[in-house]
Amino acid sequence: MTVNITQNDIRQLIAEPSVEVRSDIARKVCCGFNEGNYKGRERQLAEEIIRLLLKDTALRVRAVLAEELRDNPAVPHDIILKMTQDDMEVAGPILTHSPVLSEEDLIAIVDATHHVARLMAIASRQTLSVPLSQALIETGERQVISAVMRHSGAQIDESIYAYMLEEFANDNSMLQELVYRGGLPYTVAEKLFTLVSDQLRKDLTKRYRLSRHVIDEATTNARSTAVLQFMSPWMSQHDIQALVDHMHKNKRLTHSVVLRSLCIGDLRFFETAMAKLVGIPVSNARILMMDPGELGFQAFYDSSNMPTDFREAVHILFKLAQEETFFGKFHCEDFSQRIMVRIAQGHYDKNIPNMPYLMAIIGRGGDPESHVIQ
Repeated sequence: MTVNITQNDIRQLIAEPSVEVRSDIARKVCCGFNEGNYKGRERQLAEEIIRLLLKDTALRVRAVLAEELRDNPAVPHDIILKMTQDDMEVAGPILTHSPVLSEEDLIAIVDATHHVARLMAIASRQTLSVPLSQALIETGERQVISAVMRHSGAQIDESIYAYMLEEFANDNSMLQELVYRGGLPYTVAEKLFTLVSDQLRKDLTKRYRLSRHVIDEATTNARSTAVLQFMSPWMSQHDIQALVDHMHKNKRLTHSVVLRSLCIGDLRFFETAMAKLVGIPVSNARILMMDPGELGFQAFYDSSNMPTDFREAVHILFKLAQEETFFGKFHCEDFSQRIMVRIAQGHYDKNIPNMPYLMAIIGRGGDPESHVIQ
């Protein structure tokens, strides 16, 4: 169907006060534009009329433009960008559908707004690239994150999953989104297994056929944590050394157990376990860990083969735990609460990688049902 702009249309557009008439003209102009009827000067005129209609005070007129032009890749870029800044009746269809918006455009809009409805519109696009998915998830808006996680067309790489595991380590509802998304890298599924409830563990095991080793490791770590929490405070240094030696011999001195001991403020076990992993006397280990500089602790930690990406968080937590326990001489009942306050005051939860993981363990006071770090 050929749709042409007439001089009468233009006169009505200028003089007609009726919203209905202006809406009809808007639809007519867009229809002709979409069908490619306008050439040369007539096309330029159509674009100028669309720009003029975008200034119409009636939202209904502007909404007609958005609905009609949302799928057209030939609409001028400036017109589409103008629509994204309008009310949601106009911006919504464009943010969700317009092929004119580039990945860079969409990420810039995500970075510039805290408006959840706009973010949700973008999250509803047919496909989401890895950078766009990451930008949406890093807004921290739970509704938006859930939408991305449930979107089959959202591309998500391992770094985004790692961010999710760190940021929401203690948030069962968000971890559930990861479980039910499916398609997780196997390494992510293994780590996620240690963070979720029993029911979600069953779902993960079915989805990813997780090895018996991963399942047994979580159970063993829970038992070991119970020993640390209820027995270690009453044990002598000699007994702790014997316990560490026994666990190491039986391959139960896992990274998870060592990190948990620090998270519950059991510095004697932590120092003894770290010394065992490095293969030096506890007295030497203590000197290296308490080095006021960075090099002593770094060299010692790296020699233990503990996860490198936890080094900074462990170092900070160790120093805070020393202060709160008077260098391990006593264990305060409100250790978890006090250490969490110290972490928040130093903004370490925002600035230090993997600190949220450790906080998830601290927050549950080493409860055997709490999180395990692999």
